[in-house]
Amino acid sequence: MTEIVSALPATPAPYFLDQVEGDKLVMFDQLFTLVTTRPQTEGQFDAFFTDGAPGRPVPPHFHAHTHETFFVVEGAIQLWLDDRNGFRETRILEAGGFGYVPKDTIHSYRIVKTGRIFGVTSAGFSDFFRAVGKPTDTAGIPEPADFHIPSPEFMAQQGALHDVNFVPGYELWD
Repeated sequence: MTEIVSALPATPAPYFLDQVEGDKLVMFDQLFTLVTTRPQTEGQFDAFFTDGAPGRPVPPHFHAHTHETFFVVEGAIQLWLDDRNGFRETRILEAGGFGYVPKDTIHSYRIVKTGRIFGVTSAGFSDFFRAVGKPTDTAGIPEPADFHIPSPEFMAQQGALHDVNFVPGYELWD
């Protein structure tokens, strides 16, 4: 993977970003724009935007240590949640909709209407995006020629290093 030179401060310091600024990475058919990560927050949290068009669900997975949020800024997503303790639900979230994914919850999402998601996670989660995503300087939804589909083996290898635990064979429902 090509290393991206971060536009974000290396240590906690006040800063501003315009809409298209941040560290941009393409993963699958979506653009992930990191706006704050572990170094800026002293290990407290990461925050990022995801831009994409309707497509396939991300592979079902869970995080043993990471909490994750989904706030739909524009468009709509389908979010699947399974805490493996009786809560198993899917919902379409439209602009203004919010979903919370505690650690150890199997989840997946699919963009169903072109849009933008804002996510906040436990610190360090964005390291997975950096490890697996393809750096880009281009803002906005990637064109098909720019899609980046990592191999399942590479995703699993990097996932094991970054608290992204894929669940092979897990079937999503409607």
